[in-house]
Amino acid sequence: MNAINHIAVWVAGIFQFLLGAGWYTLLGPAWMTGIGKTEAQLVAEHGHSPLPYIIALGAALVVAYAIAWLLPRLGTPSAGSGAKAGATLALALIGSTLAMNYGFEARPLSLWLINAGYMVVGMTIMGAIIGHWRKQA
Repeated sequence: MNAINHIAVWVAGIFQFLLGAGWYTLLGPAWMTGIGKTEAQLVAEHGHSPLPYIIALGAALVVAYAIAWLLPRLGTPSAGSGAKAGATLALALIGSTLAMNYGFEARPLSLWLINAGYMVVGMTIMGAIIGHWRKQA
């Protein structure tokens, strides 16, 4: 892991986390409709626990480290190649998995667009950050 720029990974992971805060604040009403819950129900289930936020940040860091590990293996890392890799991974792995699950769960297309869209936008930017901000030799 010495070739990984840990600062870039953490910046990318924190960016993804903050993007999620804005994304789901903006799209919160549509997202809640998509999952079939109200804000009151979510508060009743989770209270004001920080656990979902801790999990979200941890997951963002795992994704950022995976992108950082993968980029040098795909060729010369750059912002463009990182963005392309992030978008491809998000669509191919996350978007398709969500689509499969949502199909069986009879979830609305709008929910898929919100959740998969967040990951595509976020992972595209994460890849660009990590690809651009290479560790200096």
